[in-house]
Order: sequence, then C-alpha cells, then structure tokens
Amino acid sequence: MGHLYLLSIVMEAGVAKRRVHLSFPGKLKDEPLLWHTCERFDLVFNIRQADYTEGMGWLMAELEGDAEQLEKGIRWLEEQGVIVGPIEQDVVQ
Repeated sequence: MGHLYLLSIVMEAGVAKRRVHLSFPGKLKDEPLLWHTCERFDLVFNIRQADYTEGMGWLMAELEGDAEQLEKGIRWLEEQGVIVGPIEQDVVQ
C-alpha cells in the first residue's frame, strides 16, 4: 500500500492530525499495537469507533503528533501487518 493518503494530514497549531481506519487481522487483534505506536512515536490517539469479531478487529481513530513521527507511526503499523486506510470525512460526529 502506498503512502499517497498521507498527503491529507491536517496541521493545527503545529500538530499534525490524521484520521485512519485500522484493521487488525488474525492474532494482531489481540495485540496493543495502537498503544505501542503512540508510545514509540509520541502520538496521541482518539478512538472514534471500533468493532471486534471472530478473526478481525477494526477501529477508526484520529492520530495526532509531529508530522514526521505520525508518518513513521503509520508506516510501522503497516509493517506489523495492520491494514491502514484513510478516512476522508468525519463519519462519527
């Protein structure tokens, strides 16, 4: 998956914000990968919506922090096997 969607990072008061849809297939659904990402890359997350079913977990979240660290964090999640997609609109008010 390419990183073209990273162009839609929003900057507010020097902080980059990115809305993402994360899918955690297989055993990844049991791992605290979002927490590890935020600790490792000094990011803050806000879970907007989530669900867990047999064999798959997913969530919609807003991540924020330094733009470079945000990009690295998203790339790290993908390297761990998380399926990362953009959320273009705020579907949860």
